[in-house]
Amino acid sequence: MKNTTVAFYSQHLIGVGHHFRNRQIVNELVKTCDVFFIDGGRSVPEADLDERVVRISLPPLRTGPQGIESVDTESDLQAVMRERQARLSKAMEQICPDVFCVEFFPFSRWSLKGEILNTIVRLNEVNPNAKVLCSLRDIPTRAKSDELQPTAALAQRRDGDAMRFCSVPFGGIHHEYLAFNRRYYEEVVPVLNQYFDAVMVHGDSQLSRLEDHFPWVDDIGIPVVYTGFVSEKLKDASRPDGAPNRYVLVSAGGGVEGLALVAPCIEAWKQLERDDVHDGREMVIFTGAFIDETHFDALRQLCGDGPFRIERFTSNFLAWMKHADLSISRAGYNTCMNVLETQVPSILVPSIAMDDQEFRAQQLMALGIAQVIHPDQLSVAKMAKAIAEILESSVPEHHLSLDGAEQTRKFIESV
Repeated sequence: MKNTTVAFYSQHLIGVGHHFRNRQIVNELVKTCDVFFIDGGRSVPEADLDERVVRISLPPLRTGPQGIESVDTESDLQAVMRERQARLSKAMEQICPDVFCVEFFPFSRWSLKGEILNTIVRLNEVNPNAKVLCSLRDIPTRAKSDELQPTAALAQRRDGDAMRFCSVPFGGIHHEYLAFNRRYYEEVVPVLNQYFDAVMVHGDSQLSRLEDHFPWVDDIGIPVVYTGFVSEKLKDASRPDGAPNRYVLVSAGGGVEGLALVAPCIEAWKQLERDDVHDGREMVIFTGAFIDETHFDALRQLCGDGPFRIERFTSNFLAWMKHADLSISRAGYNTCMNVLETQVPSILVPSIAMDDQEFRAQQLMALGIAQVIHPDQLSVAKMAKAIAEILESSVPEHHLSLDGAEQTRKFIESV
């Protein structure tokens, strides 16, 4: 019997979280499927795929100050986009996949709408029976409210609806929220219903449901399936080479916001050392692979010759977390899954720029799994106090589903 052929479109634009979740999924899929990983992001160090996965690289993109841009700044963006489209079309023709997984779109990645939809159209031409699946993290971009701005002309509306429309102050914040919601709805629902066959939500419905963030789920005419969280599994439980006997772990995801998180942690640790609270522990810091070079140098100087170890990145992060007495991090998907997997005491400082993180952090705090410091309230004193308190605490057990990669594979095998 022929294996199911799966093509997985992956595009990380800022951090590395999407890449690592997608990598976990394809490394599971390849156990029973023929897998092609279409990677459109910049290179992630030491992020190896299973050798059976075929990687198809697109000219990489990232988010810059003016929006989406080519990682190769010498290249014309339009030329890069044409090259990407050509490679995607060729991939569909040569692979002719049974299943095409598209990560995050249409709940985000709207700037790539053209190339994604064109690729789906080309796939339907070469294989009309192919299934197209949306691979979605637990929390998509969050709607501003559950309201939608009316789109019909006023003359065609009933008086009550017209009054409701006219009562929205033009240019006011409520008007902006309604306009965002209308665009969000129109980008997601019609596209899902026309081009996709199912939505796979990589979360546990006990903690968060899609309708908590996208209130119009009833208008989605295709199945919405919860796979459980996609969580990396520890392959080797031994202590990482070079790890101190006791340590606190600080990590900054991809590193774009590394300076703002790590600097207060360093200063707080210095304060705890002066107060003799750190109890012989060291602070191990991973700033993120994409941290600005000047920011990394500044943090390294801030550490001085104190009880710190600072590096950009490790491919063995889960083992470092497993053996830590405490983890301090943002509240991105993958890091929170690491926290759930290792059950390490945790302090989460959600990123304001990522609107999924605060909700996720608050949910984990409600379960007693983590303490949360809002980034607007982050200070050296508050961080030092939180570290001292949580080092004396324990983490309760949880029963959240962490086998999302396996359940994703089983669902894809069934479509």
